[in-house]
Amino acid sequence: MLKIKGKESLKKIDIWLLSIYLGVTIIWIAYYTANYTSYIVGALSFSFILYLIALLLIFRNNNEPAFFQEKEKYKNKLIPLETQEHIDLKLSIIADRELFVNPNFTLEDAAKELKVTKHILSQYLNEKLGKSFSNLINEYRIEKAKELLRNEKSHTVESIGYDSGFNSKSTFFTTFKKVTGLTPTEYQKNHSK
Repeated sequence: MLKIKGKESLKKIDIWLLSIYLGVTIIWIAYYTANYTSYIVGALSFSFILYLIALLLIFRNNNEPAFFQEKEKYKNKLIPLETQEHIDLKLSIIADRELFVNPNFTLEDAAKELKVTKHILSQYLNEKLGKSFSNLINEYRIEKAKELLRNEKSHTVESIGYDSGFNSKSTFFTTFKKVTGLTPTEYQKNHSK
């Protein structure tokens, strides 16, 4: 970042705004010091400068994130400590009761089961576990599928995917390969008893 006389450094957005101001000033000075200017160039320059000034004033007072700023997803929304502890204790219910084998199991269903709002559950999963709800559920499903692939010889690989909670063969194969690095068939051959 750029430092000015030992003071705090300028942010990228401030550098961008400063360059716009300087550019507009140079265009304005060039317009007024030139010997021959046409009426069209003058009108265009004035319109361009007026437009830029209006945009800068609008964006400068806007509290929304600008080009270089990243919006924080859960800024100013802290989950109370007792709620976090409650979710820590109850989250295993999804795995213990195998609620994830329902292919239509949603974040709303999980939140009702854990007795929290879906927004708080989503925030907890993103912040504390670093994963989305669908990633968490797919991990549970893959673990279930791995167990079935090791133990069930009479079931087809496709039926194991459905029994694990996936609603299509392609989703099961793609997710399984993404998580384990192997196809379900390869995993079954390598880990069969």
